[in-house]
Amino acid sequence: MADTLTMAAFLRSKAGAGFISFLCLSAVISAALAFGNYYLSREGFTRSKSEEKITALQLVDAFVADYSDNRGKFLSGDAPVPATFRAHAIERFNKMRDASSALRLLMVGPAGREIAIPPADDDMAETVRRFGQAATPQPETRFITLNGEVSFRTLYPSLASQPSCVDCHNKLQPGEHWKLNDVLGAFVIDVPAGPFLARTRWQNAGLGVATFLLLGLIGLYISILHFRQLAEREATQARLKDSEERFRDFAEIASDWFWEQDENLRFSYLSSAVHARSGMPVNEHIGKTRREVVHLGVSEEQWQAHDADLADRRPFHDFQFQRAGDDGVIRHIRISGRPMFDADGRFTGYRGTARNVTDEVEVEIELERRVGERTAELQEVQEELLRKERLATLGQLTATVSHELRNPLGVIRNTMFTIAETAQASGLKLDRAFGRIERSIGRCDTIITELLDYTRIRQLRREKFPLDSWLAEVLDEQQIPKRIALIREFDAGDPVVSVDADRLRRVIINLVDNAAQAIEGDREATNSASPRITVRTRSTAERVEIEIEDSGPGIPAEIFKRIFEPLFSTKGFGVGLGLPTVKQIMEHHGGNIEMSSELGRGTRALIWLPLTREAEIAA
Repeated sequence: MADTLTMAAFLRSKAGAGFISFLCLSAVISAALAFGNYYLSREGFTRSKSEEKITALQLVDAFVADYSDNRGKFLSGDAPVPATFRAHAIERFNKMRDASSALRLLMVGPAGREIAIPPADDDMAETVRRFGQAATPQPETRFITLNGEVSFRTLYPSLASQPSCVDCHNKLQPGEHWKLNDVLGAFVIDVPAGPFLARTRWQNAGLGVATFLLLGLIGLYISILHFRQLAEREATQARLKDSEERFRDFAEIASDWFWEQDENLRFSYLSSAVHARSGMPVNEHIGKTRREVVHLGVSEEQWQAHDADLADRRPFHDFQFQRAGDDGVIRHIRISGRPMFDADGRFTGYRGTARNVTDEVEVEIELERRVGERTAELQEVQEELLRKERLATLGQLTATVSHELRNPLGVIRNTMFTIAETAQASGLKLDRAFGRIERSIGRCDTIITELLDYTRIRQLRREKFPLDSWLAEVLDEQQIPKRIALIREFDAGDPVVSVDADRLRRVIINLVDNAAQAIEGDREATNSASPRITVRTRSTAERVEIEIEDSGPGIPAEIFKRIFEPLFSTKGFGVGLGLPTVKQIMEHHGGNIEMSSELGRGTRALIWLPLTREAEIAA
């Protein structure tokens, strides 16, 4: 297993990659060497065999020519003619050879004009034909395949170089008209070359494999040596790095980073952790003073105290400041340092440690925030308890006072009716006085009704109707000053809503009355020469909205924050339950009211109702 891992590590290393590349190169070199040697062997075989066979054929041709020349001089007419003599001699020669492996010698004539032996194959016939067409035919050699066997063929042209040859051939073939230097045929020698070529291929393949193995072994040896050297070097570097990291870990556990300043109080060294822990790279510290790299979280008094410590070459502890890193995060940093002196006592700078105390500071800030939240919650709870207590008291008081007041008011109203009839019978004109009394009684009755409605939760009587159509009817009934334009912008698409029509009518009337009273109450502050109240409707996927906007003077900020506070009013009449009642009605419907105001531009009231909520919503 270990050897497998070592080999895998070797192959993954640079030395392994180099070895694989060397193997590829060795394979190319070995293949080139084997092929080149095979090619040279074949060329050598071709050249030597060609020269040998051509020489032999020249000797045969010369012998036959000499026989032909001397036949007429010394031999009788019964002696074989040269062609016959040559054919018989070649036949005897071939019989003496091993037919399966020895060379075969033929003398063939042109196809159709041969005396004894025609061409044995197409290649032979074509070559003899080319010899006959050439002015000076030359011997040819080549490798051919006959009956599945590779042979090396040599073809030597036989010419009618002697008159006796011409005469002899014309006697044997009277109709051919042979002439001097005609191609009478060709000597052909076929030497079996298959075994030689196969043997040469195997020999050169073995040479290539041997060369590849030799180069591979040499490359492997060198690569393993290189791999071991690299492994030793990497192991040494790893041990050195581990030692450095161990020392750095021990040092950085004591603090987040280290720093040094020269005699001019400029940073000359910081450990690498400064960037990660403080958000500022090392190179942005080097050559700068602390004032040049610290811009947040230090008051001028703190700087003066710190500069005094540095000027007096005193150690300092827990100097704290803030820094915004390149990521935009604010970090709280606390540093300590001590002066450095050389052997002669000369000041050489400061050296110290630094810590990122952001977590500690954030814990303190979070603690303060939570204390503040809890205090605010307690105040809200206390205010809510007081409000509920006031409302409970108001409810009890309203129930008692309404009963106690409405009875006298009823008596006063009946008495005034009797007095009015008596005065009318007596001719006294007291209609205006009686009208004022009636209006005052009605106002008191309205106040009692508002108090009862606000302090008593009533079940909603929901019904469905188209919102835009219903709202148009409510606005038609509303009486506002003629100089105020009532603008309608209904874009809700007349959705069907399920509401308590009487209570929602009270909301619309209350808001429109408030808008008209705001415009009429301060004509000089109204922001337009044409005062207007705009009523808009909108519809979304989840709710429908009604917006009532006026061009009045707006509401001051100190008053705006109290507009939903019960019994708070800036008017000379009423009890301050208008908007609180509106908010209460909208919340009972599952909706709400949103107010906004801008001095000099007017006030906007947005009420909304859910479209998908059909069930009644408890208070």
